[in-house]
Amino acid sequence: MAPDSADASSITVEDLVARAAALGPKLAERRDKTQNLKRLPDETVADLINNGLINACQPARFGGPELPFGSHTDVAMEIARHCSSTGWVVGILGSHDWWLAKCSPEVQEEIWGADPKAWVAGAFAFKKSEVQAVDGGYKLSGEWVFASGVIADGWFAIMVYVPQDDGTTTPTMMILPSTDFRINPVWDPPGLAGTGSHNVVVDDVFVPTHRTISFLDLNLRKSPGQTLNPGWTYNLPMPRVVQYSVAGPVIGMARAALDAFCDNIKSRQSIVDGKKLDSFATLHVRIAESAAEIDAAKDIYDADMRIMREMAEADRDMTQQEQYRIRRNCAYLSLMCRRATQRLAEALGGGGLSADNLVHRANQDVLAATGHQALSWDGNAVPYGKLMLGLDPDKLPGQANS
Repeated sequence: MAPDSADASSITVEDLVARAAALGPKLAERRDKTQNLKRLPDETVADLINNGLINACQPARFGGPELPFGSHTDVAMEIARHCSSTGWVVGILGSHDWWLAKCSPEVQEEIWGADPKAWVAGAFAFKKSEVQAVDGGYKLSGEWVFASGVIADGWFAIMVYVPQDDGTTTPTMMILPSTDFRINPVWDPPGLAGTGSHNVVVDDVFVPTHRTISFLDLNLRKSPGQTLNPGWTYNLPMPRVVQYSVAGPVIGMARAALDAFCDNIKSRQSIVDGKKLDSFATLHVRIAESAAEIDAAKDIYDADMRIMREMAEADRDMTQQEQYRIRRNCAYLSLMCRRATQRLAEALGGGGLSADNLVHRANQDVLAATGHQALSWDGNAVPYGKLMLGLDPDKLPGQANS
């Protein structure tokens, strides 16, 4: 039974996190099913929709609670403690309910006006992409990869580079209904197997102009859709903050690994001398160090969320330093979580070697998560280091510095 959502304006992020925690045991029971299906089970999709767990940032105009950016990642972090794959999908789809509010009023009405609980997945990377401007919009074909959470009867957003008359291209978001794409089920990784991050194929479809928006517009503090949604929640540049939608769940995954490790150690004895493992000082040190890293990751997350919310509420632009610090922080907190889970997995010993050991599973999930471009330490540390030296962070190696 869906919670009473008659007055979404009264819903708080604490309410949604509590709903996520209450749903957690069901999600944990479905972990194996989720992994084997290579996608979220239908009942999980229904639970997330019915509990409003992907709608934290949805505009009040369409029945959402219009909570600040990051509320969706608070929810995803809690869910990831119970099922990594589900937490990952919630973080991503929750961000889509935020940036969709920055898109054209026409597409918002088309999607949310017909179904306030619409499921909108997306993918920005592609194997191939062909786009041609035509009267009233574009003709589009291609195959996009890593489409986490995509379902056959939902909406789908893709990124494409639209050619301009001067020979340049403009990165552009295009949003498609279920009739305009098909899923190519190729996702079969060792970690985050249940995210359903399959490929999506588009074959010569028409995309009307109102279902497109350039990333240049999305990267503005004020984007076109905010004529419809003037609330301060949306006063942030989308590409500069959306990395937290995948960084937040990683903290939940690492916390799950720590909890599982402690439970495992308390119930085991050494197979060599029969001593209880929870008496080993070396394991105490590993637990303390991993806990410290996870706590530090959460502190970085909380501090950035406070800054971003203050920035949005004050309706001010984000400085270049702030933009690159957020990128750095998302990657660094993810690196700490990866170190924390790996340290624990290494200490399980032969007695902990099993496919269903939750520490090993969480470690594989965190490793998969931190392979995402937004969480790559090398890729996000370099620009920040260049900025600290007064260099242009966007210049490629070999290019002259202006």
